[in-house]
Parts: sequence; C-alpha cells; structure tokens
Amino acid sequence: MQASLLVCLIRQNNLRRKAIMTDMIESAPDAANVEPENISFEEINLQPGTRLQLLTHRGHTPTPHLSTFIGVESNDYLLLRLPKSQGTYLTFYEGEKITVRVFSGTMISSFDTSVIQTIYHPLNCLCLSFPYSIQVKKIRREMRIKVDIDGKLGLADRTTIPVKLTNISATGCQIVTEQEVGKIDEQLALNFNLPQLTEDDTSNITLLAKVRNITNEGEGGAPSFLVGMEFVAVATNVQLVVRHYVYERLVDRRQNLV
Repeated sequence: MQASLLVCLIRQNNLRRKAIMTDMIESAPDAANVEPENISFEEINLQPGTRLQLLTHRGHTPTPHLSTFIGVESNDYLLLRLPKSQGTYLTFYEGEKITVRVFSGTMISSFDTSVIQTIYHPLNCLCLSFPYSIQVKKIRREMRIKVDIDGKLGLADRTTIPVKLTNISATGCQIVTEQEVGKIDEQLALNFNLPQLTEDDTSNITLLAKVRNITNEGEGGAPSFLVGMEFVAVATNVQLVVRHYVYERLVDRRQNLV
C-alpha cells in the first residue's frame, strides 16, 4: 500500500518536473555543445546498494553527505536513501538543488538534480529528478593517502595480530606491525573499519591482501615492520567504498596524498 502511494505521489509531479528540467537544460549556456566527458545515466551502471555522495548547496560551499542508491525509473526519477547528519535524517525542500557524485570503476561521475519529494518513516528515502547531463572525470591512477587506522591481520597459522594502516588506496595499503607477518606473495586476511563522512558511520572492510614488500624499521629491541600489501579479488562494492574514502580525504586535505 505504501509503495503504491509512493508511486502515485511521484507520478503526480513527474510531468511538471520533467518540463522544468527540460527548460533548464535548453536554456543553459552552451547546452548544445556536448562535452566529451558527458555520458548517459545508464553508462554509470548504478546498482542498488551502491554508496554515493550527495552535496547540498545551502551555504557558501557545498556540504557532502553519504547516501545509498535505491533504484531508478528511467527518465522519471531516482530514489536514494535519506542521508543522516549526527544520527538524524536530513530535511529537504521541494525543488532544492542537489549534486550527486558516483564512483564507478575508474571514473568519478557527477550530476545536478532536484528534490521531487522527501519520504520519511518507514521508507526514509529521497526522490530526485532524473539526470539528463552527467559529467565524468577519469581517475588515471589509484591515489594513495595517509591514514591512521587500526586493523587486524589474519596470519597463515590462523592467529590474528593488531596492525596499523598508515596509507591506503583502492588497490592496496601499507601497514605497520610489531610482529612478523609472513613471506612475500603470501595472501592474508585484513580487517579494518573505514570511517565515512559522518562520525557515526563506518564501513567494516574484510578482504584478502597479498604481501608485496616487508621492511624492518625496528631499532634496538623494539621490532617494527612496514608491510606493503596489495588487495586481492576485492568485491566491486568494497573497492568503491575504499575509493570513495580516498577521494573524499584527498579533497578535504590535499596534503594527505602520498
């Protein structure tokens, strides 16, 4: 019943919203000159459950929030999970401009949209107008940033040791530990919690990582090993979460780049 009501409410506003969006596109400067970086929405290949960034434009600078893609009615609307701030769902007004950023493969896609309707309990989702223009920025290499994240490493003998992640990219990381971890090319289980944009939101990451290099940095009687690790057979959604984290920290503080 609630789903049927949601569809009815969305479709009531659909024709009016599509007309407004069409007028905006046609009246925009250089609208006829399609840039080579522009792609269609279908090319993003968004899957339900994909994490993405939602930016509001209520102050001098855009404010980022984390959201989740729920679904799409092509050429009509998008449904996103209603983002939170300090544990409370945000409020949006009808027609409010929203910018959405999506990380897909080696591309960062972004598009402007507007709020059709906010649906609260029990659905807690945001209905946005369908995007007709999407800009793409390709990531030419995997960026690596400095971090200070506690983790756990599962060794070949099935014991677990504490480690500290000192830098990370979408394809690997460097850890420091007081214990030997094994041999070069050995695959080990790595677990850590990856902070997101809000303090109460973290992603628990568990993946296989191959030991690429080991450096003994210990002095005197205090052993300390720097270990370079390459992520192995990482699930697409996990890699996107890591890449999203790297990109956001890089935007926040350029000096984080390694």
